[in-house]
Amino acid sequence: MTMSIDTALAESALDALEVADMALAHAEGLKIEAPHRAADVTREWLGDLLGAGVPGAKLEHAEIVDGHDGMTDRRRWKLTWNDAGLAAGLPPSVFAKATPHGPYLRETLAMLHMAENEMRFYSQLQPEISTIAPKAFHAAFYPGGRFLLVMEDLEAKGLTPYWAHHACSVEHAGAVVDALAHLHATCWNSDRFAGDLAWLRPRLQKFGRKWHRKSYIEARSKYPETELGAAQPEAIRKLLKYWSENDEAVYRYWATLTPTVLHGDSHLGNTYSAPDGTAGLFDWQVMFRGHGLRDLAYFLNSAIPNEMRQSHGRGLFDRYIAGLETGGVTVDPDRAWRDYGLFILDQWDAHMKGYVFGGYGHMPESRVRSSQTLAGALVDHDVAGLISQIVRNGSLA
Repeated sequence: MTMSIDTALAESALDALEVADMALAHAEGLKIEAPHRAADVTREWLGDLLGAGVPGAKLEHAEIVDGHDGMTDRRRWKLTWNDAGLAAGLPPSVFAKATPHGPYLRETLAMLHMAENEMRFYSQLQPEISTIAPKAFHAAFYPGGRFLLVMEDLEAKGLTPYWAHHACSVEHAGAVVDALAHLHATCWNSDRFAGDLAWLRPRLQKFGRKWHRKSYIEARSKYPETELGAAQPEAIRKLLKYWSENDEAVYRYWATLTPTVLHGDSHLGNTYSAPDGTAGLFDWQVMFRGHGLRDLAYFLNSAIPNEMRQSHGRGLFDRYIAGLETGGVTVDPDRAWRDYGLFILDQWDAHMKGYVFGGYGHMPESRVRSSQTLAGALVDHDVAGLISQIVRNGSLA
């Protein structure tokens, strides 16, 4: 396939940007005067931020009650307001997410523009889908993966965040499916991708795409030698080789599908439930533009055990299609079912990378569950046959 001049220039620009982003991530002397580290968040700063526009409001006491450092530095603050602040309903607690200390951690944030994605989401899109995403009080990003996000505390609002190793009921899975359908229908094939949502880039034009793909290729090569990989049946091991040989053809096919806004990392540990049975998502750092079935396959084939997938997988898929229709989007369910099967490959890559390189605190049981569900789904959907169709015809039509 001959690459157009425009495509070649765009890829050269992205390659050059990767070099610059890497340098910025490791630069220790960047002059950023705005708050962007966990230590920059103080009682005085929070009082000015949250009490702005509320006459007489004063933050009398603030203390960190929980937190950890990792891919990002996270702190939960308990806040005590005076009578004016209480009367105005100012929050009793907030959650702050800030720039990590280590340059190797900033590297991932910088290369993939993760901080920029999440800050733009809270500034631009969250108000449009406020029923499925928490609210931010402050969202700002800076070069080299530096940022500061202050958002409402989920648990203080009566919401229950999930971790990747938690058990996912059919009811919660269905609620997340509804949330994804709502997200996707909101910007399905939107002309805003040429306007205010241009920062949501398609997969093949994502920031850090070459650096990211190298990590997937390395994970695929190492996974068969791991405990989970070695336990996979021979059919799955053969499929892995076939996928590695033909991933670019599949990526090109995915680029032809109708785009929408994707959460990008829609695993169970980035979801929460509400008392009324609905669900939402947080950690919007790896958003991009693509087909909505990608988020659906990414969620279901990591969140639910294989037995639940076998008994409820098609029903949850049908619920998603119905949710799109409620939002004014109609798709051919048979074609969508085939595309859904092919998108399982994207969660498979995420699983292998997380298992080979470490999963940012995800517990071993979630990895075992994912490996079993993925192995079953890859066979049941005849993903090898779907790849073969792409290789022969360039599509699944």
